Amino acid sequence: MCKHFKYLTKNKNGFLVYCATAKAYQLSYKNLNFNLTDYELDGLVKYLKSIDCDYWEKEYQNSIYEKKIPIPTLQSNFMILLERNEVYELLNLLDINKKTGFISFSDINYPIHLN
Repeated sequence: MCKHFKYLTKNKNGFLVYCATAKAYQLSYKNLNFNLTDYELDGLVKYLKSIDCDYWEKEYQNSIYEKKIPIPTLQSNFMILLERNEVYELLNLLDINKKTGFISFSDINYPIHLN
């Protein structure tokens, strides 16, 4: 990725940046990192929006894995598993056209001590 990038969105679990020099996006979410073109970013957003979380949670209700929603990759022996809230959080992170607004309590990334 280039040295001159612009943060587009950010939350407690990741960020999306754009490099005008490389004309590429870098998405970092939890322990995942993606370098994406415009086309790939649009495809990822469309795919995430099309996921039926209810279907996958029911389909894998007896799975040994806590996370039930699969995101396939081009590598046949690698699949990303997410929880419903992670799908929504990732979609929120990828929404570069949203208007800035209030942050939620969960977006505050430091300990809070109530007196």
